[in-house]
Amino acid sequence: MLYRNLWGSALALVLVPATGLAASDEPRAKLEEVIVTAQKQKQSLQDVPIAVAAVDGAKIRDAGIKRIEELAAYIPNFKMTATAQGNAIYIRGVGAGDNRGFEQSVGMFIDGIYAGRGQQFQTPFLDIALVEVLKGPQGTLFGKNTISGAVNITTNRPSEEFSGELGYQSNPELGATEVTAILNTPIGEYFSARVAYKRLEESGYLENFVTDQEETPKADESIRLALRWDASEKLEANLKVEKSDFGVQGSTFQVTDKTGTFNLYQSNIILPIDLPISLPVPLLSFNLEDEIDPREDGKFDRRKSDRQFAWQPAMAQNNSEAAVFTLDYELSDTLTITSITGYSQFDFHFNLDADFTDLELIGTENGEEFKQLSQEFRITGSAGEKIDYIAGVYLHTQDLKSTLWLNLDFAALGIPSAIPLPGQSISLPSQLATYTEFTQTADSAAVFGQATWNITESFSATLGLRWGQDEKRADKFLDVAEFRTKERTVNPLHAIIAGSLNNSENHNIASSRKVDNVSPALNIQWYATQDTMTYFRYAKGFKDGGFNASDTTASLEAFSFEDEEADTFELGLKSSLLDGAATFNAALFYTEFMNRQVSNFTLTGFVVGNAAESITQGVETDFRLALSQNLTVGASMAFLDSYFTSFVDGPCTAMQTDAAFAAGNSRCTQDLSGAGGDYAPEITASLTAQYLQPIGNAMELGIQLDLNYSDEYYYAQDRDDADMQEAYYKINGRISLLHLGQGWELGLIAKNLTNELTRSTGSDIPLFVGAHVAATEPPRNVSLEGILRF
Repeated sequence: MLYRNLWGSALALVLVPATGLAASDEPRAKLEEVIVTAQKQKQSLQDVPIAVAAVDGAKIRDAGIKRIEELAAYIPNFKMTATAQGNAIYIRGVGAGDNRGFEQSVGMFIDGIYAGRGQQFQTPFLDIALVEVLKGPQGTLFGKNTISGAVNITTNRPSEEFSGELGYQSNPELGATEVTAILNTPIGEYFSARVAYKRLEESGYLENFVTDQEETPKADESIRLALRWDASEKLEANLKVEKSDFGVQGSTFQVTDKTGTFNLYQSNIILPIDLPISLPVPLLSFNLEDEIDPREDGKFDRRKSDRQFAWQPAMAQNNSEAAVFTLDYELSDTLTITSITGYSQFDFHFNLDADFTDLELIGTENGEEFKQLSQEFRITGSAGEKIDYIAGVYLHTQDLKSTLWLNLDFAALGIPSAIPLPGQSISLPSQLATYTEFTQTADSAAVFGQATWNITESFSATLGLRWGQDEKRADKFLDVAEFRTKERTVNPLHAIIAGSLNNSENHNIASSRKVDNVSPALNIQWYATQDTMTYFRYAKGFKDGGFNASDTTASLEAFSFEDEEADTFELGLKSSLLDGAATFNAALFYTEFMNRQVSNFTLTGFVVGNAAESITQGVETDFRLALSQNLTVGASMAFLDSYFTSFVDGPCTAMQTDAAFAAGNSRCTQDLSGAGGDYAPEITASLTAQYLQPIGNAMELGIQLDLNYSDEYYYAQDRDDADMQEAYYKINGRISLLHLGQGWELGLIAKNLTNELTRSTGSDIPLFVGAHVAATEPPRNVSLEGILRF
């Protein structure tokens, strides 16, 4: 198999040079120590009894990683994708799914501030110090909604030295340019400031042969100001404020199968009268390929043919602001108090051509307004030589407003204004709309603590506990409306048709929920030698329930979903080898999930609920080796087995849903017990090599090569084979020339060198049975960059 060949090559890459290293008389190189904050305090990665993958800012810059979804390719068992409604993050095969009412199952933290909404981390990476991916439940220290893991992003703080950086990057293949500017300066004796700015423009890489345009043109702009005040030797204050604007026209979705059929059965339609007969054949039927542009071949080839309503062009725009104020005060040599106050808000608008073709048939206009205020107080200290502890309280409040305006124009299919039936006919509005507004207020409070007992110099035990209380209040209304309007229509036929197509019905409902939870954790840590640490970890994860923003019915039962819980068990090894020249880390994990929250798009809408139970288990390994002072190599790999142990009401494929309608069943489910989940490839791996060669006394040549591999995986929970990404690998590289004295650097960054054609997500095309769409990832591309540091 492909991954066996990859790892055979990896072993050759590592072992052959290592043989020469062992025989060499040159001083042995050492790896730089990686410092992380996975336990909310600075520690060496090799001393943390948690499975953590860490990527520093230098690697992010050198690899040309623009966003966190690109970083996911470098970390096995970590997936992130942009979906039709936002972002979805998966760790070890578990994520939140696609629903406007969901928060992520993977908690995102940016400079200590929780970012649970997908749009809170849409902006490109800017002046990043470190990204840590913590795998498995992290509820004790990081709180709710970290049931499958957490991502901890730290940006650079101001320092006392005057420094700066100017960067420019050009990518002809994507039509992209990027400008970056960073300035760090002291202000007097006690203050310092850091300003970072980035603007990224891109014309896109997809050919839309209907509009004769490249898609998707985008423009991102971010600016950040960070201030630091060293008030005394014991008190430090940091303030960070930032603003980001993100805009894109069109989408990366393209038709991958055009053989769909739109069938309208009698069982779809709820009428005020009972018809004398039940017809087993469709009342209406249309073949997609007969209706769309004949140039559309339905092949996955980076060519697309969609066209949105002229009055509702496909686009996405996100304007966000954030502020963080942090105080660190050393009460004594053994006790530090930390306060983190955070504010985050964004305003997001998103229009989508929801039929994904040149038919001006289905269009959606989405809006999301969000505000969050949070406060954390934390103490970190030690009691004598045996006890280390951390404790704190956390509060936050959130306000969310989400809207969805759906417009349907069946005149695009030539649908008549009436359906003939035996002895009568039914008038059929050929145009209609639905408008949904969802509002939610969420308040959360928690008390947490963790204590480590250093029983001996080599053996310790850590016990953590977090109590939390979460309260949510939500309102949702849906109005079936006339085409291009948002007000409820008095025409009952519109409501009948809307109910027939996607179960929409007029309603105005509200609900609330309040829940307490306790999340314990236990770590046993043993140093077999000074350089070899093993650990056992147990943790309970919790993800609070909530409300289904995508449900189109008036059902209060369907409006809500319940809490999700998990128990995880992990055995780990962290070791330093060859006198610090190498590290080898491994983790064996097993996690049981109860009441998994799931969301999946079917032929007529989203299915949301709680699956009974699932299991995710596997092995993760990571190896790094400094072969010499100039050459460093690394290899990481994960094996994953993720499946539902009980999911009897799983979502149907489009084919199954259509067959159910034909049989007179308006609700279709399938038993997915024993089936795997979405975004859960069995094997993922990453290989990396970096070579630095001095040229004289003033210059340095840098060569970096990365290979990332993913096994096949489904990106839809109904496990339709048409919604599957096949196994692939991608090769990225960078070559650079750095002048050490003058501070300039020229670089050439290449991505996807073998031009692999891959998809990040996809689904059925609404209403058309058998038709599918997928989001296309970028082709091979090369960037030229210039950097000046001072």
